[in-house]
Amino acid sequence: MKREIEINEILKNFYEISGIRISIHDTEFNELYSYPAEISPFCKSVQQNAEVFKTCKNNDKTAFKYVKENQEVYIYKCHCGLYEAAAPIYHYGILSGYLMMGQIRDNDPHALEHIIKKSTEILGNEHKAVDISNSIKSIDRGLIYSYINIMSVLAEYITASNKLFNYNDKLPQLIMEYITKNYSSKITLSQLAQKFGCCNSTLTQCFKKEYNTSIMSYICELRLKKAEELLRKTRKSLKEISYQCGFYDQNYFSKSFAKKHGCSPSAYRSQNQ
Repeated sequence: MKREIEINEILKNFYEISGIRISIHDTEFNELYSYPAEISPFCKSVQQNAEVFKTCKNNDKTAFKYVKENQEVYIYKCHCGLYEAAAPIYHYGILSGYLMMGQIRDNDPHALEHIIKKSTEILGNEHKAVDISNSIKSIDRGLIYSYINIMSVLAEYITASNKLFNYNDKLPQLIMEYITKNYSSKITLSQLAQKFGCCNSTLTQCFKKEYNTSIMSYICELRLKKAEELLRKTRKSLKEISYQCGFYDQNYFSKSFAKKHGCSPSAYRSQNQ
């Protein structure tokens, strides 16, 4: 039986093969899915400058505008000299988003010199600029274009399978199922974003829309319900119950429990056993 390949798996596989970050954006330029979830250390550092952040976003919008008007892959270098590329994704013939890869450089020494010069101007610290510039993945120029061709094929596959819409519809349910099975473990938004191949804002917005509560509020509520059950039905210590329910700080567990019930876990146990 043919196995369906989900969006997060597609993005993860591309990254594992190429080492290049890949992401999906809607037509309003919002990032919906990505792998890895975080942008490169270089981009993260230089984008702390508000003007640079604005320029980066304008570069992306210019690329998406070209893709929309010409209905083809657009390859370019950002203002810092990093390679990026964008490809269109359609839904029944209508542009519905963009597949994007980048934050890499070719192995030309002059390219690295340019990146170091630009980042030094931005950061005002040459040593830091050299460090973060050298952290950028270097790829042979011919290989970069090969990866761009693969990205274009992936965009066509996502278009043909309508996966962008199918996955988005199921995402809140998938998040809920994962939390229910793993509430006793440490769960963060960043971990969930990486698992499901999307950004934090996509996670929080779709979950809130579906269940009318935030992800972290739901996790806390679920953990407290499990703790209530254990307090009523077992003689386990408060420390055991706290850890079993995913509260690795017992003081935080007691405060959260008291906030909900108006009494300590011990008092709740005495009243309800």
